[in-house]
Amino acid sequence: MIKTRWGLGLMGAVVLGAMGIFGLSARGHVPPGLARVVIVRPESTPTWGQRIALVDEALDRSNLSRATYEWREAYGAALRSGRSEGLIAVGDRAIRLAERTGESGYFRTEAKNVYVHAALRASAERSRGTILGVAERLTRLGDTERAEQMRRIAGRVS
Repeated sequence: MIKTRWGLGLMGAVVLGAMGIFGLSARGHVPPGLARVVIVRPESTPTWGQRIALVDEALDRSNLSRATYEWREAYGAALRSGRSEGLIAVGDRAIRLAERTGESGYFRTEAKNVYVHAALRASAERSRGTILGVAERLTRLGDTERAEQMRRIAGRVS
């Protein structure tokens, strides 16, 4: 992953691309802001996983405000990951938040939407089992119509 000193991976890629297009190199003339690009090894635990752990810790301490904040951060990290597994974990934590807050409408709706997004990513990943897992979660939430849609999608995945 390429990061700049500001932590912007995409920005680093753009900078490296611009350096190539304009023939800039470490030996040639490089504007000061462009010389700060570094290569960083991937983390052993994905960012969304770290945020999920923080959601769990906050829920264990009954700190619902912090849990909600960390849940939103985990959601963003899971979206950026491009994978279905993080989204499923985020959906599962939305259900826990719904149970703990007593205000089930918002977080239950969020969970359903996150699960559908996860199923679509799982479809792109060709992961039939993950899509069926999402269908089961939607059934437990009482959304049988979406659950059936997910089962149809899973049926088309080989």
